[in-house]
Amino acid sequence: MTLRNVIVLAQSGLVLFAKDFVHGVAQPRLLGSLLTAVTEFSMQTTGMKPTFIELSSMAVTIVRDDVVKLMCALVHDRNDSAPFGRLIATEILSAFIEEYSVDRLRTPLSLGGHNLKDFHGFDAKIAGIVQNSVRPVLQKLQAQRGVIQALLVTEEAIVQGGGGEVDQFGVLATLQYMNVMADTLMEYAQDVSRHIVFDDEHDESRTLLWRIENCILLVAVSKRVSPSVYADSIDHAMQSKSLISQVVAFAQAKTSMPLPFRRA
Repeated sequence: MTLRNVIVLAQSGLVLFAKDFVHGVAQPRLLGSLLTAVTEFSMQTTGMKPTFIELSSMAVTIVRDDVVKLMCALVHDRNDSAPFGRLIATEILSAFIEEYSVDRLRTPLSLGGHNLKDFHGFDAKIAGIVQNSVRPVLQKLQAQRGVIQALLVTEEAIVQGGGGEVDQFGVLATLQYMNVMADTLMEYAQDVSRHIVFDDEHDESRTLLWRIENCILLVAVSKRVSPSVYADSIDHAMQSKSLISQVVAFAQAKTSMPLPFRRA
């Protein structure tokens, strides 16, 4: 998966921030004007604003904030899922607004008083924003009915989906034991474990573990809920795993290092 460009612009088309990852857009202002024109045409013909545009060789995900009248356009590979693009674009736009404050962004924009240099310092924050975009994924997952706990264990920290206390030593010890046992069993097949499922002794909950690069995603779900709620919780876990896999793969491809997540 590849992020190509990130562009933050006013709804008027004025580009405030642009960052190239690969295959950079030579003229970000031109892309900003094009997106504005497409949005206006879509509103006139359908009454709706485009949020995802798929082209022959790439895709563009667009998210908006109507309070400060800004939008973030994320140019990425077609193979990257639309939810992944929406997640990253949303987190980048939220961080941009938080960094420069609503009042600062909202008032001068109508006067055209900003340019790319005003927000150049935001470039250094992009990597951290992408890396920490797994946190809202975990939070949304843990908020689902039937989900007891959602954690991502990295070499640096345990990222939680909820605000409760977690026995970090207990979690790490359990994960290490489970993975060693699974790998020992898989050695006979000359393979390694990628996914482990185990139930508690009372058959009231099920814990699912996925290896994602050098991280482990842990999701505990209740078996005391209705079959439909249980099925939904598993579906949400799988969707979250897919999103987190894309985030981790991108972050590690760019840094070649373990993810240094900020602690909650």
